[in-house]
Amino acid sequence: MQIPGFTSQETKVLILLVAALVVGTGLTWHKRTHPQFAPELILQTTQATPLPQSEGDPEGSSDARMLNINQATAEEFQLLPGIGPSLSRRIVERRETGGGFRKIEDIMQVKGIGPKTFEKIKDYLAVEADSGREAR
Repeated sequence: MQIPGFTSQETKVLILLVAALVVGTGLTWHKRTHPQFAPELILQTTQATPLPQSEGDPEGSSDARMLNINQATAEEFQLLPGIGPSLSRRIVERRETGGGFRKIEDIMQVKGIGPKTFEKIKDYLAVEADSGREAR
């Protein structure tokens, strides 16, 4: 196949770029329409004890996606949207030096986690105290 005005090599590159665009668009669409399969939403549940459902949550949110920020590893923090390797290490360092988190909002004390990042990750966070559970 030859596109007028392009050499055969340019045509091949153009077809390759269009194919990459189509595949990328398809993957983005699939990720948005099937969020349960998005890698950043698949969290380990062995470290977090599910919190009791609150009265203001009639639908009953899925507890399988809760990450206990007082026990999670740096690798588990990287599963959260917008959290990379350096930020996950800062969260663990802050937890170790500061004696843990008392509530999920305390994670905003970590440099790099502001209100926008917190809004993206707050639904996946839980705080479990040693002597019992605390509400989110």
